[in-house]
Amino acid sequence: MTIDPRDVIWDEAQALLYHVSYAETLITALLVRWVWLDTITKILVAISSGGAALAGLVFWKSSDYTFLWPMFTSASTLLAIVSSQLDVAEKLKRHSTSTVELRNLSMEIGSLIVRMKINDSFAIAEFEAQLLDLRRKYGLETGKFLHDLLLTRRLRNAAQVMTNQKLDIS
Repeated sequence: MTIDPRDVIWDEAQALLYHVSYAETLITALLVRWVWLDTITKILVAISSGGAALAGLVFWKSSDYTFLWPMFTSASTLLAIVSSQLDVAEKLKRHSTSTVELRNLSMEIGSLIVRMKINDSFAIAEFEAQLLDLRRKYGLETGKFLHDLLLTRRLRNAAQVMTNQKLDIS
């Protein structure tokens, strides 16, 4: 018994849609985490920098509290160094770009699937080429993310649950 190549293209398109949707959900969740970390870091740096100046003025006169001034300045410096070493701004840019690219790729795959539904005797060679091009784009986009500090097993599981709900998979 021979397998209809259209069925293979259909199955592969559905699988690719799932993988792209999962990657999009995961990258979006990572983006949210990096934005949160960036915001918290900036707030803490602002507080500790301002707090260091205030502590220097207020506590310098009281010998009981002079130890607070070096603590505030040290905390401010440490937070600034950690933020720059994590390269948060670059991660925010990369994740937001990938989120858009994966969302567009998901729409392209969805359009391919709709075209296959409309014309179930679609041209095999044409749709195969389109599917392979979409797989290539997916590989290029996901290849940009080798490791992310904020990527956890819990986040992966939550992204999978969200993807299953989005695609109505039990």
